[in-house]
Amino acid sequence: IFSFIFCILFLFYSFAQEDNKLVSLSKQIIEAKTDSELHQAFEELKDLYFKDNKYTEFVEFLESLKAQKDTLAPFTNYYIALSHYRQLKHLEEAQAWDEYFSQGNTSRDQVTSGAQKSIDSTTAKEELNIYARLLLWQFHSDQQDAFHEQALSDLTNATLEYSKEASNPKAIKDV
Repeated sequence: IFSFIFCILFLFYSFAQEDNKLVSLSKQIIEAKTDSELHQAFEELKDLYFKDNKYTEFVEFLESLKAQKDTLAPFTNYYIALSHYRQLKHLEEAQAWDEYFSQGNTSRDQVTSGAQKSIDSTTAKEELNIYARLLLWQFHSDQQDAFHEQALSDLTNATLEYSKEASNPKAIKDV
């Protein structure tokens, strides 16, 4: 009985810690002054949700953030697209075909539209633009569709432009 109670308390403590982290990251995002601060906070937020495959919950949270502060739209659009992409990959790996096929078209549309909105609202001199282009290329490459070559060309050109004044060489390395 003691070990059972200990496990319950540990789980409660873990959930409380996660909620505190979520509140802290939300505050960081709302108060962020630079894109670098935003990128770091969004990455931590993404990791919180993705570790438990909570893609839908992450999208809902991002939508609420976007409603609070519309200047977050380039980031929220990118991370919404990334969440849908990761969810599709997860469903493929888990071979959850019913869910994959019932949500697939909507998720694919969300990947392309979210990434494109992020690209359209940033410039190639911004790290987020590079990551959105990388996501779009990965998606089209996975789909083996007619758009993957153009997406690769766009990614290459943007990365070359970004590299001229790169504030974060990690983005170049990731590409």
